[in-house]
Amino acid sequence: MRRRDFVRIAPAGALAGLLAQAGVRVVQAQGMQALTIAFPHDVPTWDPIAFVRPHVTSLFKCVFDQPLEYNADSVLSPGVITAYRWTDDSGLILELDFRDDVYFHNGDKFTSEDFKFTFLDRPRADKSLQLGYVWGVITDIETPTPTKAIVHFSAPMVTAPQYLGFAGSFLVPKKYFEEVGKEAFIARPVGTGPYRLIAYEADSRMVLEAFEGYWGGVPSYKRVIIQIVKDSTARVSAVQAGQVDLTYGVPMREAVRLGGLPNLTAELSATVDTYIVHMANHGVLQDRNVRLAMHHAIDKQALSKALFNNVAKPVHAPSPPGTPSYDDTFTFAYDPARAAELLQASGYSTEKPVAFTFYTTNGAQPSDFDLARALVQMWKRVGIEANLEVIDGPQFQMRAAAGEMDGPMLWCWTNSSADPELYSGSYLNPSTIFSVWRSNDIKEKLDPLLVEVDYEKRIAQYKDFEAWVVGEGYSLPLLQGVATVVRSNAVRGYVPFSNGWVLPAYWKA
Repeated sequence: MRRRDFVRIAPAGALAGLLAQAGVRVVQAQGMQALTIAFPHDVPTWDPIAFVRPHVTSLFKCVFDQPLEYNADSVLSPGVITAYRWTDDSGLILELDFRDDVYFHNGDKFTSEDFKFTFLDRPRADKSLQLGYVWGVITDIETPTPTKAIVHFSAPMVTAPQYLGFAGSFLVPKKYFEEVGKEAFIARPVGTGPYRLIAYEADSRMVLEAFEGYWGGVPSYKRVIIQIVKDSTARVSAVQAGQVDLTYGVPMREAVRLGGLPNLTAELSATVDTYIVHMANHGVLQDRNVRLAMHHAIDKQALSKALFNNVAKPVHAPSPPGTPSYDDTFTFAYDPARAAELLQASGYSTEKPVAFTFYTTNGAQPSDFDLARALVQMWKRVGIEANLEVIDGPQFQMRAAAGEMDGPMLWCWTNSSADPELYSGSYLNPSTIFSVWRSNDIKEKLDPLLVEVDYEKRIAQYKDFEAWVVGEGYSLPLLQGVATVVRSNAVRGYVPFSNGWVLPAYWKA
């Protein structure tokens, strides 16, 4: 079934919501309170395990559950899984207990067979699923009862519980998927999440309706219309004009301004995400002096003040404040004189600058393009000519996975778990599709950390590893991530998440 067929056969009320103009306020629609949100990203597909895209986790979590949850403070918490335990000392056998009251939107009851189908059967049958890259060390999943699964790994996966609440780990229905097939499932996705998808138009909007059978309680907002508005200026205009009730990811200065208006409230908070410059093992960036000069030339405190109202604090290592591997004793100096010395040692200067293409998104994250332009100016002062080029998130991720990035990329790395393996252990791991810089010396130092079952020892080792990668110029951390949300005062009960998620199911109308 094609997408437009799905839209055509949606219920009349849903279709009316889908086709309504953007100016929808919090109103009573068919007896249900409605909410309209402007969001900068769309899902790449409604098959939630096809791609690992952290930036659209909020959208997928409306429709699909993850086995474990992260609460508003990024603490791993029970969800569909009520308990887990390692049954060995090597991180090879993980036993899981599931709730007995979880139902899919079509009425089918969730069982351990659905978990097995999601994490083993489908990835084995379809090698294109990115979830399979994450969970490729699973050799078997036993399902002795409907509420119990035993996962066997070929190699230690000590952060498996953390990954069960991370991007890409969404539960899909075995029975329904096998009955209708992949294309029909994508056209009419069925999950166990708090909302049912009742209408969808790609890169435009989606209409969600509260699922009355949700195990976590029926959401207060009965209908949510999410408009995909990729341009940050348009998102600002929409919330200011009252065309949407809440907007996400607007530039900080605009969020502050909008928050001063009588009918709007700005919700500004630092997150466990990080703004980083992904280095590419390509061309002039293979010169360590160039990489370190790029870092020394950046005045992070000035960037925080100018672009983020001092909400986003400078970050010197991959793990930011408030996370297990954060090391408050480690710093990397802002020292433009040292940057110039390093460049001179490699034959570069302001008269003979080193040049490369510098990639960024524009509007995907708060102030991303402004941040990129500021970096270009700081680098220019010491003899670095960065030619700025805008690409969107999916383009970057596809190029990174294929090893085709020929220059550095400004990116906001999202990590709902706050675990170091999902910071430097992912985006610097040359064995993953997320890595941009790939080199054997990183693999030699990182591999032992990926199998260390002693938690405290693993965290301590990551602190040393992250200091080393920054010292080599393999990682260029900049600032904490920020969540900039502007909402109508009529929107009640908004709950900020430290990982930046926007989850209307948690808000109390």
